[in-house]
Amino acid sequence: MNDTKSKVYIKRLIIDLVLSGILALVVSVVFTARIWQVNNIKNNLQMMNKWLCFNRAYILFFLFIFIGFHFIFPVKKMYQWIFDKRWLLGIILLAFLTLNKYHGDSIESYNVIQSGEENQASKPIFGETRAIRSDEWLVTTPSILASGYGENAYGKYNSIQRGTDTLNIINGVYIGFNTIAYCPWELSYAILPVEYAFSFCWFAPLIFSFLMMLELFYVITKKDKLLAAAGASLVVLSSFYMWWGFSSYYFSAPGTVVCIYYFLHSKSTWKKIAYSGGMAVCFGNFVTNLYPAWQVPLGYIFLAIGIWLLHENWDKIKELRIKDWIILGCGILLCLSFIVSYLLLISEYINSINATVYPGHREDDGGLFISKLFYYIQAPFYAFKDIGNASEAGVFFSLFPIPTIVSCYCWIKEREKDWLTGGLLLVQIPMLMYITIGMPAIVAKITLYSRSTVMRTADMVGLIQIFLIVILLSRYRECNKFPKLLAWGVGIGVVAICCWITSTQYPEYMNIVAKGVMMLIILLFAVGLMINCSRRIQEYIMIGLIGISIITSAYVRPVMKGLSAIYFKPAAKEIQQINEEKNNPKWLANGFVQAQYIVACGASAVNSVNTYPNMELWKKLDSTGKYEEIYNRYAHIDLDLTEEETSFECIAGDHIILHLSYKDIPKTEVTEFFALGNFEYNADNGYVEFEKEYEENGVTIYHLAY
Repeated sequence: MNDTKSKVYIKRLIIDLVLSGILALVVSVVFTARIWQVNNIKNNLQMMNKWLCFNRAYILFFLFIFIGFHFIFPVKKMYQWIFDKRWLLGIILLAFLTLNKYHGDSIESYNVIQSGEENQASKPIFGETRAIRSDEWLVTTPSILASGYGENAYGKYNSIQRGTDTLNIINGVYIGFNTIAYCPWELSYAILPVEYAFSFCWFAPLIFSFLMMLELFYVITKKDKLLAAAGASLVVLSSFYMWWGFSSYYFSAPGTVVCIYYFLHSKSTWKKIAYSGGMAVCFGNFVTNLYPAWQVPLGYIFLAIGIWLLHENWDKIKELRIKDWIILGCGILLCLSFIVSYLLLISEYINSINATVYPGHREDDGGLFISKLFYYIQAPFYAFKDIGNASEAGVFFSLFPIPTIVSCYCWIKEREKDWLTGGLLLVQIPMLMYITIGMPAIVAKITLYSRSTVMRTADMVGLIQIFLIVILLSRYRECNKFPKLLAWGVGIGVVAICCWITSTQYPEYMNIVAKGVMMLIILLFAVGLMINCSRRIQEYIMIGLIGISIITSAYVRPVMKGLSAIYFKPAAKEIQQINEEKNNPKWLANGFVQAQYIVACGASAVNSVNTYPNMELWKKLDSTGKYEEIYNRYAHIDLDLTEEETSFECIAGDHIILHLSYKDIPKTEVTEFFALGNFEYNADNGYVEFEKEYEENGVTIYHLAY
């Protein structure tokens, strides 16, 4: 009987593979040819991008195979197997993406440089370029690529960013002891070619964050696999996580808790050593990724989870042997060594950034910003319809305030108090205070909330709702909740508030159909949390939450292959040739996008993004310190050449213009100038000559002779 079933499965699998391949090819042709433009079908097919068609078919082939498996294998057993092999499958997926050099960085934005010179791989295979992700493609990516140039590649400093020695570990890649904790996946740059390492590092935090959040929710729910998957999806596949960038906090914070849990429950000495080391790496990662705006409220959340974990496993703690305490102590010492050595390594950066106007002097006592918590009604549409700054508008699909209301009711009603529910509700109180009425300045400083902002703290209140949703569907299944009539009334009220807030702040974003659909979905989820439901209904709620998370996230990032959008252009080759022939001269560019592009190509650009200010240079140009309030900051730097005195202009918190006098250009020690578009300069300025040495398709490179 088993042999017969196996043969049937094999036959179905072969058929599935063939059909998947054919279907993938057809769909990719449709996508590539834009076949819905009926009048141009013939022309579109003739002009079809074969490379793009192949890569789409290649990806869709595997997607359709997975879909086909649902018709071959028992679905429940298939997902059971996927969950059991989750870490292995995650590593295989990461290896697949790495070997194919896929990533989701919006580097197609650099096609404004020498437009028309790009190759087929310079454009997305799927999806759209997201210019709003400029912190990624405009700042971090060039910094990462710049780290690999020179004799001391991936060392402590590179001289390419800012045109002077700049710490690689801040935005680039540093290969050293600290990397193990600060960004362990970046060790791949030591062994893989840059395009492969770039892909590995792009997807590693996404995949490992999902797996670690999945593991944490698996512990919290006492091994409810479907609910753990729903919780992980709501966090990692949220518009908040996908639009902001893949913060390692969602790997390190849950990872610390998970490693401690398994350390306490493991009997094997070798496993305890592994979990102790994992705890050291995860907690070290959380501490060394310095961004207090999220770090402070997130730290309070996981402090509450950690206290619950210790209380829940106190008997396990009392059973620990001397050998176990030694192993744990070694892990703590390792963690401290990561943190202390990292702080010593970046002491230069800490001193510099703390002295800046932005973000160093940024403090906040809070204020009214609770409205952001209701944006979840529109968040699933961000990938399909532009909202402006989707990163700032990104939120967790939290159903706020329903989870808080119901959790508070259940916690009070239950005789035996749940420490996890109580802890999360407790740490949420100052957060709600901070984002509504604000805090007294002294309280904000003592609690460290002054180092956060209302926008970032509001995000963390949304995260607490996800934990509460999971708790309600696991720990309070049997608790008598709200009467149905009251639940529907509260649900309608919350939906109405969501609709009113988003309609007021984004009046034209959602049409009446979109509003109606989302209002119905949210109402059903909300009522499902507020009333007693059967296990089957709860499973539908979990599947629905996973589904809306996938819809929200799947189209956010483009699917790119390799780094051709940067390196294929003739200008990139010319820049690298000049650098080699002239022993890495200093450059200027007539805009910060251009400056970041040449940084990615290995050019030492003076006006590239200052992740911390190059005070030595700025003081040369401003000896009296007149403009220090402007340039003493994290800044994107535009350039304007002038015959007037050098001055600085602040456009936004992280954007300045350097009005550079011709007579001060020699102070920068620049000998090369990269210009895009119609660059105008005064050839008779009397201080510097612009000698054209390259011109092609809108790009001109000048040698500066003093």
